[in-house]
Amino acid sequence: MSKKISYELYDLIPSQETMHLMVKYSFKKQIVQIPCSFTAEAEINFDLMQKAFDMEIERNDSLRNRFTVVDKQLKQYFVEPYKMTVPKKFFRSSAEQQAFFDKDAKTPVKFKDCIPFRIYFFKTLGVGGGIYINVSHLAMDALGMVGCLFDTLRIYFALKKGEPIPAPLDSYEEYIQQEFLKLKDEKKQAKHAKFYEEYWDKDKEPFYAGVHGPEFLEKAREKQKNPNLRVPAAYNPLFSSCKQLTLHIDPETSKNIFEYCKANSIAPESLFMFALRTHCSAINYRTDDVFMMVTCSKRATNKEKNMSGCLVQPIQVRTIISEDKTFAEALKEYTRVRTSLYRHLDYPYIKARDMSRDVYGYNLIQGPACMMFTWLPLPIDRDMGFKYSFQIHDLGAYFTPLYTICSPDPTDKGINMTYLYRHKLSTQSQIEKLHENALKTIVAGLENSDITVGELLDNCSK
Repeated sequence: MSKKISYELYDLIPSQETMHLMVKYSFKKQIVQIPCSFTAEAEINFDLMQKAFDMEIERNDSLRNRFTVVDKQLKQYFVEPYKMTVPKKFFRSSAEQQAFFDKDAKTPVKFKDCIPFRIYFFKTLGVGGGIYINVSHLAMDALGMVGCLFDTLRIYFALKKGEPIPAPLDSYEEYIQQEFLKLKDEKKQAKHAKFYEEYWDKDKEPFYAGVHGPEFLEKAREKQKNPNLRVPAAYNPLFSSCKQLTLHIDPETSKNIFEYCKANSIAPESLFMFALRTHCSAINYRTDDVFMMVTCSKRATNKEKNMSGCLVQPIQVRTIISEDKTFAEALKEYTRVRTSLYRHLDYPYIKARDMSRDVYGYNLIQGPACMMFTWLPLPIDRDMGFKYSFQIHDLGAYFTPLYTICSPDPTDKGINMTYLYRHKLSTQSQIEKLHENALKTIVAGLENSDITVGELLDNCSK
């Protein structure tokens, strides 16, 4: 029997379908949620923050996004503005705060027939106060969550200072409506499909260059009696349990990175992904073929950038880079491939992935990508009137062998690299080595853009 919903029902858009697919075939249902905390070195007025959040619910429709199953299909709709009393937490120390949020981060956020997020206002003795939110990825992506948090804070400070309330975020429901129009454009969808047909056909089968080295692949080759196996079953949901490690890049090195990217019109994610791929190449027979996934927020226009909700879609970046190329040439090639994929973001990820499976004959738990990567451009130059910190909390599970989240650190304008790794595949020392070699690669390339890929590989310690 169909449910009676008084609001307009929508199907999931491709970004949401991807997240639903991930959780549908995972044993640990927390893998599609985003648990983050914002801590300010300031006294937070809870009553005023509650008022700001009430206003945010009214003006940010992603907080009013709901999901339900109708005729065995997951649908979504948007409810009218509502009131929600946000729970308050008082912590005696930063350790107590950390323990509470880390536990909550691993607790699944339900998204069917309920509010698809949990939120707390908190104060911590000797530290400050802030907001913690744990939201289903179907309702918001990371940038959508950051946008929601900062918009709430903009309202809070406007109320506190008696200033006009800033303009609201743009409508996510309108974006969803536009997405369906794009999917109905058969001519453009055919062009996207043709691009991916050529993308998968032009080279031989990809190679899984895991951050843990070739041992897992070699064991799979031996077990299957197939010495030519290139992609093992590293996406097995039995391996999904993860540990999290956050490593810091100092402010001076970070400043050099940002200046180089700006001077050379290079997106920071291209630089970091190239550096990470260099390590993966070095420890996997120095393969020239490395396959990684990167999340793209699809926020190309000013309207989309001023929006919460889930817009993100993974793209599958495969690069074959010879050792004789210079750092500058290799980085340019990496950027070229990534940019070419960005032009086809309106083609659903699931269709592109299924096409690759048809071409290479992969089963459900095979995948050539060694990691997922996200660049989260936190605002570090915005004058908030006080210092603040931002933390991504440990999910305890993920669907790829490694999830790397890279973001500016507002406390010192350095850069934080957060690694969520499947501990049945990788060890902490292997992740630390990945970080060390990636940083070596970046520093060497910034000092001498003519250094070759081969020389960069030589610099990587095993």
